[in-house]
Amino acid sequence: MILALLFLGQAAAFGTRASFGAYIAPWEQDFAISRTVVTSISMLNFLVFALGQPLVGKLNDLFGRGIVPTVCVFFLGAGMLLTSQANHIWQVYLLYGVAFSLGIAGTCSSLPGVIVTKWFVEKRGIALGLVTAGLAVGQLVIVPANLFMIERLGWRTAMATVSIIIMAVVGPLFIFFLRSKPEEKGIMPYGYQESSNDEDKTVAALPDEGKTLASSGVFRQRVFWLISISYFICGFTDVGMIGTHLIPIAQGKSIPVSGVAFAISLIAIVNIAGAIVTGLMSDHFNRKRQLAVIYSVRAASFALLIVLQQPWLLLLFAAIFGAVEMASVAPVTSLTAELFSKYSVGTILGFVALAHQLGGAVGSWAPGILYDITDSYTVILTISIVLLLASSGLSLLLPETRRKRSQSPGF
Repeated sequence: MILALLFLGQAAAFGTRASFGAYIAPWEQDFAISRTVVTSISMLNFLVFALGQPLVGKLNDLFGRGIVPTVCVFFLGAGMLLTSQANHIWQVYLLYGVAFSLGIAGTCSSLPGVIVTKWFVEKRGIALGLVTAGLAVGQLVIVPANLFMIERLGWRTAMATVSIIIMAVVGPLFIFFLRSKPEEKGIMPYGYQESSNDEDKTVAALPDEGKTLASSGVFRQRVFWLISISYFICGFTDVGMIGTHLIPIAQGKSIPVSGVAFAISLIAIVNIAGAIVTGLMSDHFNRKRQLAVIYSVRAASFALLIVLQQPWLLLLFAAIFGAVEMASVAPVTSLTAELFSKYSVGTILGFVALAHQLGGAVGSWAPGILYDITDSYTVILTISIVLLLASSGLSLLLPETRRKRSQSPGF
């Protein structure tokens, strides 16, 4: 049940955020603004999202009961609904850039990962992979739906429709069924091990709730910066560059709406398999090497966008990029949770997610600036390739730890 709820929340949150590219052209026309200004809204969205990650992680550690993600679902929906009624660009900055972004911070990325780590001791990697697949499903369903609704009904109707559905469906399910850790439901995490000593029936494999070290200590550790810098580049190139600019890149090459929607759907479909497979692999294989391969393959896919002229090249990009776009989430989350097990997992994962979203902020705004200067995306795509290769190298410098796992029965 927890996996299903987090899957649904991720789908709703990421699907709405990934639709930003569909609003770029309508907002340029409606508010008479440049692409740099439009993408600055995306940057603000990512900054608020990024800064909110450690905050929602800490609040969830303090209050539990699923309160934080539930409140954030309604922030997300209300922010979108009010944005659909905006008449001035400053209102879009406030409602979409701030309110909507606070909602995303508590329903997408690090917080669902934190909740999974509390519910699962064994099979944590595959559980993270399954929840991460919700991101792809949101992209598969919501982004194409937005594209077609915007083309036929306008961006205001499209945004309002999606927001109402989220608040009417996801919100109540979170209220009644989502809990932040299994103890709140009177059960133990999946795969916990009890001590064999009858006089001391402690739970040996429970996630550590008694964190003894101050979270500020992570800033003095080299491994934290290796993870954070490589994840910053990850955010720059996926949710930032591609999440914001793939639609206008394709439209600039005269790819029809149906072709763009199909490519985004293909990315999402391949994403589902990629997220689940890499989640499963992170339970058994070397995760730093996984990350190095993921970032290298992503770099290769970007080269296709530089030479993009025909729809089939866009589909080829979609297939390759989709296989690795969300594949980094499970290995990064599980590796971070183990490397920093003496700290508050929610807070540390919040800091790592902060780096990813800061990368997304820069990656969403910088291409808009360079596009206005050069009337092309070639320069920023080239820069992205170089950064991804650097991120691959940084990943190989990470230590690899592996806890001894019990042989519990199937999932």
